[in-house]
Amino acid sequence: MRAYKYLLAFFSFIFLTVNVQAMMKRDSIQRVKDMSLYVFRDTLDREWKFGDLKGNYIFLEIWSMSCVPCLRQMPYFEELSREYKDRPIRFISICVENNVLLWKNFLKQKKMNGIHWVTPILSPFLRENGFMAVPRFVLLDKKGQILWSKAKQPSDPELKKDLDQLFD
Repeated sequence: MRAYKYLLAFFSFIFLTVNVQAMMKRDSIQRVKDMSLYVFRDTLDREWKFGDLKGNYIFLEIWSMSCVPCLRQMPYFEELSREYKDRPIRFISICVENNVLLWKNFLKQKKMNGIHWVTPILSPFLRENGFMAVPRFVLLDKKGQILWSKAKQPSDPELKKDLDQLFD
């Protein structure tokens, strides 16, 4: 019976390890999908696509109102947006939320600035790109393709060094 438990634990570990490695490999694959086709709404109910901003790098903050780590990153994200305002990069905050009115009220209450878009939970943008965990930071190149699928968080000082290299 004891040997059975050890075998079960061993094979469970192997199974888990293989699955985690497969997920990590899948997530690290650069997606070459045309990101310009996804549609988002801003606070004024206007439709936006990444294609509307071609010619600029796009740094995305994907977040949720109930995510404490997301909320902690927001001041750093806004600071980056201000710091790079004269560079060819746009900082877009995308909230994962089905209740658009709740999202708009949240932004007003928190007096949040910058470009804010909303996307429904389980939207094609999130599902097709594997962006199911928040906070998530992504960099798109000037053609709208994913350059960094897991960018550093805005609070990480190394992120500024990485961004500066884009403009050297």
